[in-house]
Amino acid sequence: MAARPQNDDATHDLMHLLLACSSLTAFLPALAERTHRRLAALGAHDCALILRRRNRPAITGASSEALAAVVEERLSDDDQRLAAALERSQLTIEPRLPASWTSGMAWGVDAGLLVLPAPAGSSAAAALAVVGTDPVDDDARRTLLAAVGRVRNQASWALQLAVRLSDWNELAEHRAQAMQNRTVIDVAIGVIMAQSRCSAAEAFDVLRRASNNRNVKLHTVAAELVQRIHPALPETAFSE
Repeated sequence: MAARPQNDDATHDLMHLLLACSSLTAFLPALAERTHRRLAALGAHDCALILRRRNRPAITGASSEALAAVVEERLSDDDQRLAAALERSQLTIEPRLPASWTSGMAWGVDAGLLVLPAPAGSSAAAALAVVGTDPVDDDARRTLLAAVGRVRNQASWALQLAVRLSDWNELAEHRAQAMQNRTVIDVAIGVIMAQSRCSAAEAFDVLRRASNNRNVKLHTVAAELVQRIHPALPETAFSE
């Protein structure tokens, strides 16, 4: 189970953010903007969050359009700093922003880069990228790194919840669709049984052979048969 952030204000803030966003693509930019605001007292730092779920393309949210564009470009080029965080849970610190991240020097010549992993659960990997001025003073640098660590932990906690909720919602949708498909197939089996005076197993075998012979999905064959009787397909009733 994900550890809850120590700061109660931060916990409430993150919960409100989760409730306000209906999808991961909406949640990531909002979380990146929140992370940016939390670091604002320590200087001008743009933040980006990258989330990669199993068998899905990565999605990105950033506190500025410039950083969002750079991160998308770096992802398409298989940037090693992002790969280190997403695939190997490794941190990267660059005192000077690499040339491939400059995007027209949007952050100035003294900007640095920090990319660190942000655990997002067993079905996803995430990373936080921070671009901004690297403090010259050692104490200021330590303060900044500590602050980045705190907001990374908070973002990680929220991401794990968001990914888990998204996984559950998608599973529910897939099950609902499977049940709907099953309803149509069952009705088609009933039609064949009535027309051919055969058993349910024999009727299903008729559907299966038709599906294989035509190289068409079983549900499609069943739907075509049912619509010969009535144009509207039967629907499975779900209680809210």
